[in-house]
Formats: sequence, structure tokens, C-alpha cells
Amino acid sequence: MSDKYKKYSIIALTFVLLITIFSANQAIKLRFDYDFEKFFPQEDDDLDFFKEYRSTFENDNDFVLFALKSDNGIFNQDFLKKVEAFTDSLKKLPHTREVISPIEAKYPRLDFSSIGEFQEPYFHVDQPEKYESDSLFIAISNDPIANVVELNKGVIVIVLKNKELINKADSDELGTAINNLVEQTDFKQIYVIGKILGQQLYIDIMKVEFATFMGISIFILIIFLILAYRSFWGILIPMTTVLLSVVLSLGVMQLFGRPLNMMTTLLPVIMLVVGMSDVVHLVAKYLEEIRLGRSKVEAIKNMLKNVGLATLLTSITTALGFVTLIFVNMEPVQDFGVFTAVGVMCAFMIAIVFIPAIFYLVKIPKMGDSRKSNSDWDQLLRKLFLLLIQYRKPVLITYISVGVVAIVGMTMIKFDYFLMQELGENDPMAEEMRFFEDNFHGIRPFEMAIVVKKKSSSIYDFEVMHEINKMENYLTDRYQVGQMISPTTPFKYINRAMRSGKPEFYIFPDKEKRYDYIADQLQDLGMQKQLTEIISEDGKMARLSGRMVDPGSREVLFRNDTLQQFYQSQIDTTLIDYKLTGTPVIIDKSSRYLALNVLSGLGIAFVIIAVIMSILFKSIKMGLISLIPNLYPILLVAGIIGYFGIDLNITTSIVFTVAFGIAVDDTIHFLSRYAQEIKKGKSNLYAIKRTYLSTGKAIVITSIILLGGFSSLIFSNFMSTFYIGVFVSLTLLFAVVTDMMLLPLVLMYWNKDKMK
Repeated sequence: MSDKYKKYSIIALTFVLLITIFSANQAIKLRFDYDFEKFFPQEDDDLDFFKEYRSTFENDNDFVLFALKSDNGIFNQDFLKKVEAFTDSLKKLPHTREVISPIEAKYPRLDFSSIGEFQEPYFHVDQPEKYESDSLFIAISNDPIANVVELNKGVIVIVLKNKELINKADSDELGTAINNLVEQTDFKQIYVIGKILGQQLYIDIMKVEFATFMGISIFILIIFLILAYRSFWGILIPMTTVLLSVVLSLGVMQLFGRPLNMMTTLLPVIMLVVGMSDVVHLVAKYLEEIRLGRSKVEAIKNMLKNVGLATLLTSITTALGFVTLIFVNMEPVQDFGVFTAVGVMCAFMIAIVFIPAIFYLVKIPKMGDSRKSNSDWDQLLRKLFLLLIQYRKPVLITYISVGVVAIVGMTMIKFDYFLMQELGENDPMAEEMRFFEDNFHGIRPFEMAIVVKKKSSSIYDFEVMHEINKMENYLTDRYQVGQMISPTTPFKYINRAMRSGKPEFYIFPDKEKRYDYIADQLQDLGMQKQLTEIISEDGKMARLSGRMVDPGSREVLFRNDTLQQFYQSQIDTTLIDYKLTGTPVIIDKSSRYLALNVLSGLGIAFVIIAVIMSILFKSIKMGLISLIPNLYPILLVAGIIGYFGIDLNITTSIVFTVAFGIAVDDTIHFLSRYAQEIKKGKSNLYAIKRTYLSTGKAIVITSIILLGGFSSLIFSNFMSTFYIGVFVSLTLLFAVVTDMMLLPLVLMYWNKDKMK
């Protein structure tokens, strides 16, 4: 018989070894990727419109901003020469579409001596004698040059437009070239920000944190295993098991051709701590059987019989928690949910195959110190149980009171989302963003499509342009859009030029006759091209484009409401319609629906798990009881989020799914053991007591391990990872306390019919 088990064990370990080698070979091919457009909803009418819009005009975020600062003022020839040379260098960078520099910018001007028109530069770099007049003209100007030149602070902004919808390889090449060029410059200060640099930064951070958090988690797990088992085998076997699970999970990701993104980089940490939870329960039961004098084979069989089913159930429920993320219509979130669920089941498979095989092949561990440790745990748990029974009414009253307070806090939760919220306040790129927000209207793209309603009308019609001008003025003054470019811009330039260049005449003409005359002048000056870049070929759609300080999605919704009111009351709605579009609009919308989808998925997970538990225990009552200790911690965390004014967004909504999927494990182990005691004919109180004493140690240890693993995430540079670390850790802390305090009391009062 022993030879048969030995043969089975060797076959099992060989299988694990082969699948690990194959998975490892796949895992080393994994690449890191961060493309925030993948957070766009996969099927959406607004996204379809945006794709059509950017194919007509251009993509709204394929740019890089450079702010060059001089301590001696802008009108310093050495500085202007450097800016000129830097502009030329930018034009030579790979995958560059256009470079817009104030140094090269010109405006239309009338020459009355020759009765002609020409383009005058804002900066006469090679004519220092004109610096004073240039400076004065820019200082009083209200045209777009004022948006990219800050005379008082000595700053000039250059815009580099990169190739549209640039792929990762080209983006990395351009990003590296920009960083090298910036390092070679000798400007006193230079601020740089753009999508391609942000994506490159995110990937660099992901690579570092991927290795860092794995290392921290492994270190924490080893410390806990030393304290729990105080033996070499007690460290080696559990750590080997969970590391095999990580390798297998990453290998599966590569097989499906999925890269590691900001979400899935958390997968190894989750696999380490969740996998260790399964291992601890299996090991605890094996050691318990050995202490009772069982043979190795009997101990393994009882371990699989009594804990194996519970471990399978916990794996299924945890996987279900993550699988609910498929209801979120975002590819990275769906990948995170699916592959984490697959990883959880892989961890179960490895644990259930590897641990029995290795236990059979190694010697039975010495139990000296373990017995003393077990005795200490028994004494502690007995005291806690007696105190719980003695003060059961105050405990219940406290739980009810805290729950009511948490519900009040939960009602204070508000949704909000910022484009760069992933970066901490002290991150260098966050500081660059604040500089542009404080001085140059921010970096959040603003795009509005103006659509002509009447078939007989065109954007070029005076009455249509007049309404567009009203809309533009509102957006600048009330919506707080800066660096605005619209179809009216060229008309304002010519109108000013025809009025001796006086700044107060940089306005749209209010008479149709003058408008027609200026339109002819645009044609003569060759400025018609500026209109074709912001008006569609058929003349039915126009582009209003700018940038703004990111006020958060909640404030944007308020501004959108007031914009709609303005449109209805002040714009001729029979002439034009409008539609807000662009990257921020899509992200704001998808982020709002994400929270709702995640919470809906969480509700589905509650129902499914309640049904599973009802079937398992053949009791609807037990199914409902299983939810109480898992709903309560989520309620508490939701209350904390509300009281501390933390916004509900992509991150904080996902936290609830992650936490629930993991926290439910201990409840299942507790109830499984409780059901076994009840089946033996024990009284309700005795069954609760035996369950408390036998599973209490494993529940506490696994919870400490989970807390240790997830708390390592608070050191992340990404705010989303930080919040996952904080709130999942809090949820797990509340969950273990609830499992050890509230769940026994619920069983005691709800199952009074079984009391003897």
C-alpha cells in the first residue's frame, strides 16, 4: 500500500514540476504595458463618436508640453537663441508630427505704407532693439500667444505633437529621445509633461513595484511562517506551494497573450497571500491529525476530507468575487478579474496536489515546540470565547451601533475622478502637472464638436459663426477652458490687424458685411488653411479645442449642466448643436459606470455565494448567516470612505470586490467546521465552541498573513494600489474580528433551536 501512495506522490510532484517548468518558460516572456485608452469602454456610442471626430480632425492627447524658464526674463537673446535651437532639435525627434513654438509664431499685420498685409513674428530674436515693443505687444495681447508665454515668470511653452495613436514601440523611442534631449539642455528650469512620458513613467514604476511587492510579501510570509511553525519544513513547503501558484498564474496570462498592466501587476501579491491562506488551513489540519496520533496516510486523508472541500469552496467563492469584474466594460479590469480568478483556482490545484504528495514523502515533523505553541493558542482562544459568551449582549449592541454609524458614513460617499489621480502629490510628474495647471490652464484636453443642424447651412455662414463665438466666449469665461482654438480665431486676428493691431479689436466681427470682407482677406493671406484644420470638409462640423485645469469629474458634470442651460437659453438651437467629446469625456463616463458595474457585480457575488452556502449546508438560513460577517466589514470600510471624504472611483469601487472575495474564505472554514460538529449530534453551543477553538488559530494566522501581504501595497507610488492596500487590509482586519466575535453570536442566537 505504501508503495502505491509513494508512486502517486511521485507522479503528482512530477506533474507539478513539468507544469511549473512550462509556466515559468511562458512567464519570463511577459511584458509590461500601460495604455490608458484600454480603460475606455469596449462598446460605447460616445467612444464611437470620438473615434469619428478624431479621424476628422486629430487625436486630442498626442502632444508633449515643454515649459522653458529663464531667471533673466524671456527677452534675453541668449535665452531666445536657446529656445530657437531647442525648437529645431524637437523637430528632428522621431515620430514628431509638428512643433508649435512661440518663437516661430506670427500674426497678420497691415502695412499702411505699402497698402499690404504680411505676417509679423511675435519674437524678433535677431533684433534685440525690438524686444521692448515685442514684450509690450505680448503683454497686452489677448490672442493665443498669451496662453503660452508668461512674461512675469519668464516662461515659454512649446507644444510637440507626436504621431497620432502612436504605438508602444514608437512611443518609447520618442519618450527616450525627449528625455535625452532634456538632459542635454542647459535651461535653468524645464518642465515636461505628456501622455507618452506618463505611460513610460507608469511602466517604469510597475516594473519596480512588481519586484518590490513580491519581495516584501515573500519576506512577510516567511516571518509569519517562522513564528507559526518554527521549523524549516514549515517555511519551505508553504512558500514553495505559493510560489508555484504565482508562476502558474503568470504563465497562464502569457499563454493568452495578456501583458502585465497596472491592475494585473497585483496578481503575484494576491496569489501569494490567498494561496498561503489555503496552505495554512491544510497544514493546520494535517498537524492536528498528527497530534491526535494518526498515521501519515490517515492524517493526509482526513486533511483532504475535512479541509479540502472547504478550501475548494473558498477558492470558488474568491474566484467568483474576482470574476464579477467582467461586468466592468474595461479590458484591464476584466483581465484583472479573470486572471486573478484563474490564479486562485490554480493556487488551489497546486495546493491540493503538491501538499499531500510532499507530506507523504517527507518525515513527520517534530511536534515539541508546536505542542507548546498549540497549548498557548488553546488557552488564548478559550479565554476569548468565554469573554465573548459573558459579554455577548454588549458585543452585539456595539456591532449594531457601529453599523448604524457606518451606514450614515456610507451615505456621504461621492463619486469623483481625476485624470492624473494615480500619482502621489510628491511625484515629480505630479509636480510638473501642477506647474502647468497653475500657469498655463492645465493639461486636461477639452474638445467640443459643433454640428450644423440645417442641411442648407454651413459652419462658414455668419449666423452659425456668430453662435459659435458666443459658445466660445462662454467656454472661456465660465467653463474655464484655456488655449482655446476655434473657427473664429482667424477672423479675430484679421479684425485686429485691420484696426491698427489694437488688442481690444481681437474680437469676432458683429456685422455680416465685415465678416464677409474678412473672409476674403483670409483667402488672400493664405490663412484659409487654419479653418480647414478645425472645420470638416463638408462644412457641417467644427472643432472647439483647448486645455483646462482638471477639476475632477464631479465638477465637470456640474459645468456640463450649466453649459446645457446656457445652450438652451442663449444659443439659437435651430442653427447648431454641440457634443462634448475627447479622451477625458470618455474616461469620466466609463469611470462613473465602472463604480456602478462593480457594485452590481458585487451584489451578484453576494447572491451566488449565499446560494452556494445554502446548498452546501442544506439551509437557506445558513446561507444568509454566511453573508453577515462579510457584509459588515465592507459596510465599515464604506463608512470610513464616506467620513474621510475619499472619492468613489475606479480604485475604491474595486476594493470591495477584492476584499469580499478574500474575506469570505475564513467564514466558509468556520461554518464548514461548525456544520461537521452539528452533524456529529453536538449541541449548538458545543459546536460553536469546538469550531472556535479548532479553526480560530488558522483563521487568525491566515488573516495576519493576508494583512501583511496587502499592507505592503501602501508603499506604492500609484494611488490606486495604495488604496487597495489600505482598504483591503482594513476589510480583512474587520473581517477576522467579525468572524471571531460576531459570527459565533449570530450562530448562537439564530440557531437557538439546536441549543441543548
